[in-house]
Amino acid sequence: MKRSCLWILTLTLGAAVPAVAADKAPADKAAPAPAAKDATKNPTTDPTKDPTKDPTTAGTPVSQADVDQYLAFFDKFVSYIEADQNDCDKMAKDLSAHLDASHALLLKAKAAHEAGKTLPEAARQHIMSTAPKMAPGVQKCNSNEKVMAALQKIPR
Repeated sequence: MKRSCLWILTLTLGAAVPAVAADKAPADKAAPAPAAKDATKNPTTDPTKDPTKDPTTAGTPVSQADVDQYLAFFDKFVSYIEADQNDCDKMAKDLSAHLDASHALLLKAKAAHEAGKTLPEAARQHIMSTAPKMAPGVQKCNSNEKVMAALQKIPR
């Protein structure tokens, strides 16, 4: 569960949140092997390797309408984890329904992240201040198979 929550934060914040390995990554999903480096291309200067370095997309802000939609999604996501922390099966049901209803938005957010778009600082601060509310629920339900199955609906 921690991996999925951190993925959401990473997706939301872009480079502001480092990728962190999960304490309990799903057993069927091994960590991908690091890609072999091409000595002829420097990923920090080659725009084809890193979209955030492409001057046409680097730092391009996400539209305010998209920010508002994503923050509403995120706040509801956090509220389910917080409210259902003592009933992991209910958490799984609520998260599953929420992720199903928000699938198009999550695909849009993922595409924006991959294109190097960024959220405004105020949105990032909101997410960072809201995210700790998930900690108790994450700790209590991170091994629940139904919760893990629900979180697999997050586009990767």
